[in-house]
Amino acid sequence: MKKALETIFSQPCYHGFEIMTGKQCDIPKWQMLVDEVRTTHCEEKIHRYLSEILDCYVAVTDVPSCAFYRELMNIHPYAKVVLTVRDKDDWLNSFRQVIMPKSDDPSKKQFEEAKRLAGVPIEWDKLLTDSLKLAFQKEDIDFDDDAMLLECYEKHIATLQENIPPTRLLVHRLGDGWEPLCRFLNVDIPANIPYPKMNQLSDMMKLRDLITKFGSIEEVARMHPGIM
Repeated sequence: MKKALETIFSQPCYHGFEIMTGKQCDIPKWQMLVDEVRTTHCEEKIHRYLSEILDCYVAVTDVPSCAFYRELMNIHPYAKVVLTVRDKDDWLNSFRQVIMPKSDDPSKKQFEEAKRLAGVPIEWDKLLTDSLKLAFQKEDIDFDDDAMLLECYEKHIATLQENIPPTRLLVHRLGDGWEPLCRFLNVDIPANIPYPKMNQLSDMMKLRDLITKFGSIEEVARMHPGIM
């Protein structure tokens, strides 16, 4: 979705991957924002934090920004929400492979090593879990419990569909392509440009393996620019 929105608007879209590839200074800002929403919920502070982080971005996707759709919709009353949905078991498999393996998963060691080599600060782990708890509106998530995660995923989709006006919400399924997205956003379909299929599970697993092989995300970007 990030690449699709950037193609449509010719402006950057904020994705969690931004933090991995150069904006790690945003981690404490996002954490302050999470903490503010979970405690005093001062609208002035929330507005200021979001504006500071997302200045120059035309759209947001992924964690941690998905946890703040309510606040972003209040700040931007004409903004629209694209809810990307997929088969729940596919979502869980992708989550386990590229976001958060189970604690006892044999691949977790390689996963953590790839994060270390990519220069991902340890503070990212807390931001990730805290923002997911906020997005799912459930503080006691057991992230090793697949059934609980699937329940949270389905409830999150239902909550968005119940609370966002239909005129501001598009339920976009993998494979829908340009037409429904561009119609919803009132823009022309990009001419002669295939709908992006970046960040597929196989690509993300390949990226993890390449980071482990080459020792840094910068070296991967130099040797394999097409995968970034």
